[in-house]
Amino acid sequence: MSQRGYTLVEMLISIGLVALLLLVIIETSLSVAKSHERARDFLEVNSTAIGAFSRFSRDIRRATSVDVVNSTLGASQGKLVLNMKKDDGSNDVTTFYLAEERVKEEYNGTIVGDLTPGAMNVSNLTFRLFTVSSTTAMRIEMTVAPSASSTVPAVNFYSTYVLRGSYTQ
Repeated sequence: MSQRGYTLVEMLISIGLVALLLLVIIETSLSVAKSHERARDFLEVNSTAIGAFSRFSRDIRRATSVDVVNSTLGASQGKLVLNMKKDDGSNDVTTFYLAEERVKEEYNGTIVGDLTPGAMNVSNLTFRLFTVSSTTAMRIEMTVAPSASSTVPAVNFYSTYVLRGSYTQ
């Protein structure tokens, strides 16, 4: 009865095949992890823009006019001052501006806070005013990028809102 084992060549070939298979599995796992991280970063950029534009939309549509004197229009470090009327006839003032790579909001001179989270940098916030007959509209351009090192590039967002209060006066 003879005992038969594996030869050295057979062992080296099988170890090489297992190592190759493990290498393919590890590379695939790393690729999936990078794709997941990139998708998460894009989602955070989009979520940041959606949150800020939602707030812009609400307040711009409610506004009766734009304070052109105190606003900075057409500049990448823009500032928008909106005048609004309350139901009792008194005035409210809401201000949006870019500072420290965050979109900030003030309400009647009191800082409300940041509209964009700390994990995102806003490098451009431009407000453009359009007036046609009795209708006033505001176009907003905003550039958002993750603040941490990321493979996601800065993304530009645009939207236009009509001041509903501008044509009800």
